[in-house]
Amino acid sequence: MSDTALRPRRVLKVVLVTLAVATLGLGAVATISWCSVFGCTLFSEDFEPHGEEATRARAAATPVVAGLADRASVDGRVIGSGTVDGCRTGQNDWKRKDTYSHECEVAASRMVVLATDRADVADGLTALDATLRGLGCEPTTWGGLDRVRDEYWRGDNPNVQREGAAGLPSARYDCPDEVTVEVAPTSTSDTGVSVEALADGGIWLDDVLADDWYAPEDLRSLRDSDAELAVVVTATKGYYRTRF
Repeated sequence: MSDTALRPRRVLKVVLVTLAVATLGLGAVATISWCSVFGCTLFSEDFEPHGEEATRARAAATPVVAGLADRASVDGRVIGSGTVDGCRTGQNDWKRKDTYSHECEVAASRMVVLATDRADVADGLTALDATLRGLGCEPTTWGGLDRVRDEYWRGDNPNVQREGAAGLPSARYDCPDEVTVEVAPTSTSDTGVSVEALADGGIWLDDVLADDWYAPEDLRSLRDSDAELAVVVTATKGYYRTRF
C-alpha cells in the first residue's frame, strides 16, 4: 500500500487522538471549575469514622480531654459534666478553603462553681487562669481569663450590670497535646442560659457519633448553686482528619 493511501488513516488517527485529549482536558477543566465554585470531594481520602485508624485515635484522645477538664476544675465545685464526639465536613470552593475534607474531635466539659460571692469573682477568674497556665495552657490571641477580668469585669460594663458574671465573654487556651480549652462564664442568675448555650466551646458537628452533653438537671444544679461565678470548661481535641 502506498504512503498516499496510508496518509488519510494517519490524519484520521491524529484527529481522533486530538479530540480525545481535548475532551479529557475540557472535562478536567469543567470538574475543577465545578469544584472551585460548588465544592466537591471527588478526590478526597476515604472517610471512615468507625474504621480502625479513627477508633484507635478516638480511644487515645478521649482520656486526654477528660483528664485536662478534670485538672482545670480543681479550683471550684463541679456541678455538671458533658462529653460529645463527632465529625464535621470541610468545604473546598470559591468562598471557603478548609484544610480538611472531614475532621473528627472529642470534647469533655465541666460546669464549675468558682464563687458564690460577687466580691470573689475576680479572684475566681485569676485562680482558673493560673491553673490553666500551670497545666501548660496559653491564651490564644483573643486573650485569657486575666483579660476577661481586667477588661470586662467592671462596674460600668452594661452586660455585667445586667447579668453579672454571665455577661462576661469566653476565653480560649491552647494546651499541650493539641487540646483547646474554652472557658465560658455564667452564673445562677443567668436566666437566658440553656442546654444548647452550654455548648459555648466552639463545638459544631455535622455528624454526632456519641453524645452525653449537659441535660436539664445540670441547669437546675446551676440555678440551685447560688453561683456568682460558674464556668463551663470545655476541653476539645481533634483526633482524625482526611484531606481533599
